[in-house]
Amino acid sequence: MTLYFLLAHQCTLRQPGLASFNPDEDRILLVEEHADDLWREGHQHRIVHAWSIQRHFAQSLHPNEWPNVYMKKDRFEQGLDHAMADSPDASLHLHWPTDWHLRERLKNWIADNPAVNVNFSEETGFIIPGKDWESHLPQNGSWKLDPIYRQFRKTYNILMTPEGKPEGGAWSFDKENRKKVPQDLTFPAPAIPDQDAITKAVIDEVSAQFPDTYGDAGTFGQPVTETGARQLLAHFISHRLVTFGDYQDAMRQHDPYMSHSMLSAAINASLLDPMDVIKEAEAAYHDGLAPLNAVEGFIRQILGWREYIRGVYLVSMPAYQEVNALGHNRDLPDMFWTGETRMLCMADTVTGLLETGYTHHIQRLMILGNFANLIGAKPQQVSNWFYTMYTDALDWVVLPNVLGMALFADGGSMSTKPYVASGKYVQRMSHYCKDCVYNVNEKYGPDACPLNSLYWDFLERHEDRFRENPRMKVIYKHLDNRNEEDLSKQKDTVASIFSRLDGQKL
Repeated sequence: MTLYFLLAHQCTLRQPGLASFNPDEDRILLVEEHADDLWREGHQHRIVHAWSIQRHFAQSLHPNEWPNVYMKKDRFEQGLDHAMADSPDASLHLHWPTDWHLRERLKNWIADNPAVNVNFSEETGFIIPGKDWESHLPQNGSWKLDPIYRQFRKTYNILMTPEGKPEGGAWSFDKENRKKVPQDLTFPAPAIPDQDAITKAVIDEVSAQFPDTYGDAGTFGQPVTETGARQLLAHFISHRLVTFGDYQDAMRQHDPYMSHSMLSAAINASLLDPMDVIKEAEAAYHDGLAPLNAVEGFIRQILGWREYIRGVYLVSMPAYQEVNALGHNRDLPDMFWTGETRMLCMADTVTGLLETGYTHHIQRLMILGNFANLIGAKPQQVSNWFYTMYTDALDWVVLPNVLGMALFADGGSMSTKPYVASGKYVQRMSHYCKDCVYNVNEKYGPDACPLNSLYWDFLERHEDRFRENPRMKVIYKHLDNRNEEDLSKQKDTVASIFSRLDGQKL
């Protein structure tokens, strides 16, 4: 007898180890984790997502074809203990997770149970095998996404012509994907499945067990089955992908979804296979349902960026989780948990996150990440916050995206420059500034957009590191053009911002 243990994000029959499953002897083992320390700092939607997926998956397993054992325990280790006590002669099959902390928990359990025969398969959910990343990202090399993305396009024949050239004559159409969305443009709402009886029961349990965690379990809106995820994908391909390219970097108040796919949580939880998603998008281009800039941009997020950050995580952990190349040490302000700030871009992003457990990638990078970096927030506090607040968060997703891309805390291992910006970027890509009490066109003083002075302050603090960066030399020329009066106003404005920030009144 073999027990096939699946973690909460591994609930799919596509897991490779299940190919040898024998229903006459074997069992699938699922353990729903309830320990307070695993969930108490986070968003209620994360708990609902995990438990509802596990319960739906267990219900979907026909007892004659996929007999299973389902437990509710504080931690999955207790479930493994219980299962092995009931079946002491059984073998255990694990699908080795990408997340380092989950691996360590499994390693420790195995070390404590040397008599158990344990077999392994690599978890599904990725296109590039984990072992290949050491060659893709050599320790003595310079890591860049673009050549890796091109290689993957060729290897898997994605958006390639019969002559072996990229469709449209270019590998990326990112420059076409930076339009500001018109105020009167509306997007079809994503086809998020309704809450069924199982999910509603989970919501009630989460609300009762974790009343002091963030968000509202009752507003949960993510697919929790493969069927629901496929419906969300099909609707995105048919109705939302067409405008995704043009406006994927745009932001609009009270509109967190816009025309984004909302598929990240489903893909990260193994409800969808990433290559299937890519093929659906590619077919939409060839069928004339969506333009190339939209399809290529969407595919690049999955085949390019998603695979790339997983590779960075695999070759860099565990040391990566402690990086702080810029030496930032300020605590995150309360606004990250409450949304209480007069900065409209921050207020709208955080309150939307509290309601939905989601924001799109530009809000994550250029609002939340940008602000945290400009104020010099501790990288580990920022990454922990992202991990606990987003429904689609797993450790391998969060650390490279936050520590590497958003905060430059890895010193440039995976990006060539920090993604910092003044209020002018927010003005260019959104309508926030028009309705904000702060004036984006003012550089100094109490009414000026805080991002403006914080941006110049960041450049000054880290001048030794970035002045000679080829992508930042022009920026430093602008900084050098300020006169003594401007320098004095800048200093006073930054001091005032941090004073208000410390008093939670920014």
